[in-house]
Amino acid sequence: MPQVHSILFFGDILPGYDAVTCRRQIQALLKCSPETLDSVFSGERVSLRKGLDATDARRYQEHLEAIGLRIVIEPPLAPAPALAEPAPELTLAPKPAPEQSPAASPLAQPGELMTCPACGEEQPRRTLCRACSIDMPRFATSRAAAHAARADQPAVTHLLHPSDTPPTLADSSIVGLDFRGRFGRRNFLLTGLLTLGGSVMLALLATTLGLPGMLIGGLGLFVMFIYGVRSTVFRLHDLGLSGWWTLLTWIPYLGAVVALLLLVVPGEKGSNAWGEPARPVSAVGLLGGMALIGAAIFFAISVIGTQLPSLPGLPAVPGNETGKAAFTQRYDASRDRIVMYSLSTCGFCAEKRRQFDSMGVRYVEHIIDEDPAAEARLNTRLHEAGLGNGAIGTPIIEVNGTLLPNNPGFGEIGRHLSGATKG
Repeated sequence: MPQVHSILFFGDILPGYDAVTCRRQIQALLKCSPETLDSVFSGERVSLRKGLDATDARRYQEHLEAIGLRIVIEPPLAPAPALAEPAPELTLAPKPAPEQSPAASPLAQPGELMTCPACGEEQPRRTLCRACSIDMPRFATSRAAAHAARADQPAVTHLLHPSDTPPTLADSSIVGLDFRGRFGRRNFLLTGLLTLGGSVMLALLATTLGLPGMLIGGLGLFVMFIYGVRSTVFRLHDLGLSGWWTLLTWIPYLGAVVALLLLVVPGEKGSNAWGEPARPVSAVGLLGGMALIGAAIFFAISVIGTQLPSLPGLPAVPGNETGKAAFTQRYDASRDRIVMYSLSTCGFCAEKRRQFDSMGVRYVEHIIDEDPAAEARLNTRLHEAGLGNGAIGTPIIEVNGTLLPNNPGFGEIGRHLSGATKG
């Protein structure tokens, strides 16, 4: 069975390498937090990689030593001098005998150079380093003893794979129109609800304010469409996929299946080509957003629900048709007097006008934002009827002297016609 090896590190930097640069390079390699990096360089026994064959172990050794780490392979690769990291012994290098310096140690031998185990200074063989003044033999002996003691300690972590370290979280970027980033499932759910709620409210605006509302609502709906596409692209990035897969969500039926999968499939834990994972919104924020969006949709439906059956192009509702039939049976143009107070920007007013015209109803219309006198008369009438203390929706229909605000339906109008049965 092939022998497996581990890459161990005890916090030592090779001579000639800058410690700050080395730490920065190893942090980029491991993609770890500053706290984790401190534990790597704590001087304790750290396992950077396990379960390697001899070829991979040599490859890791070359790569890490090129960065500047003094690493230990356990068990040693054959041939190997020792089990743990070799002690930083004094290095000898033959060289033509130089002229002896007066400061040289009596131990200096002609033709020999040594490297200080503390600072890496190359110099003639001596006891005290000429650069840092340390006792080199004694320092080397204590260093070897310390490494021998560390070799018996258990490994504290296994770090070389980025997936083994806690990922760095990026800002959630819930609001925005850029397309560079990632969303987890929770952020994707919240932005989807925001898109739905905003679209409903903009549709309400478009149907109640006439042409200006349609222009504003149409522009807003386009922005909401871009925002929804962005949310899907961010979710695909979190799965490591290109944003072009968003096109699948536009296919009928298949799009619903894809959207469901995006809500349940977990994303990649570490960083990928589109950045770090996004920080998820809190549970309180998600629930609050859902409640707010639900309230907005409920309000929109309550406001326009009674008007939808009468809008052009939508199917008729049996109850609404019954009200029209009753109105037609009771209406008498010679006896019933109908007045409509409307606004020039009101879509409901334009629709009620179209319905009256198509049914042959005789009525008088006052556009109150263009006729100040009619507006003043209406305000007086509303105050007298006890209706002037709150918001009043248009059109306001006056049937035989009775004011009916908030765009009444034909069933309600019919109950005030002269031919209606008195209860």
